[in-house]
Amino acid sequence: MKQITESEMIIMKIIWGAAGMVTSNYIMENLPPHIHWKMTTVTTFLSRLTARSIIEVVRRQGRMNFYLPLVSEEEYSEKAMREVMQGSGLSSVKNLIASLYQTNDISSEDIAALKKWVKEAGYDQDHH
Repeated sequence: MKQITESEMIIMKIIWGAAGMVTSNYIMENLPPHIHWKMTTVTTFLSRLTARSIIEVVRRQGRMNFYLPLVSEEEYSEKAMREVMQGSGLSSVKNLIASLYQTNDISSEDIAALKKWVKEAGYDQDHH
């Protein structure tokens, strides 16, 4: 799966956060306050995301397209993380976390939450 650009991610967050199908008008109305895109910009991003099978047009009504995601936010995040790890030489989760910690991209609170999750999920037990 191709990486979603930062601008495309703004649109995907709106689509993922919607309760159902979205239109370009819906996206325009829900852009973050600091984003001042024209409709043509939004429709260009929607066309790119559609061409890459990240979203699909599920209905047309006149000139209006209705979009749904083909991949969930969780699925995208998992695939993107795997690709980043493989492409960066960070072949283990331990190396990834160590790298994030060294660059101050993960906080002590994040580490504590991760430790709690590992314990609650039962991964702190020896599995043979």
